[in-house]
Amino acid sequence: MGKKKSDSASGGEIPEGDYEKGKKIFKQRCKQCHVVNSLQTKTGPTLNGVIGRQSGQVAGFDYSGANKNKGVVWDRQTLFEYLANPKK
Repeated sequence: MGKKKSDSASGGEIPEGDYEKGKKIFKQRCKQCHVVNSLQTKTGPTLNGVIGRQSGQVAGFDYSGANKNKGVVWDRQTLFEYLANPKK
């Protein structure tokens, strides 16, 4: 998946970012349910402030069993792992 760098907070490997590619993927896979720069929501919660939030716990949303019971707090590493394979 391209060059990687160590994420000093978790010791894991995070790929180098590609803003334009990420923007395109967000539009294709995420934008229909999520917003980023707003407290407004769509069918999924805003991603504003997702780092530090526990998965599947924002009130008012229906979560998959996997997300609801994942039991993780989103950080760079857990978010990257999820984005690499959201159906896992």
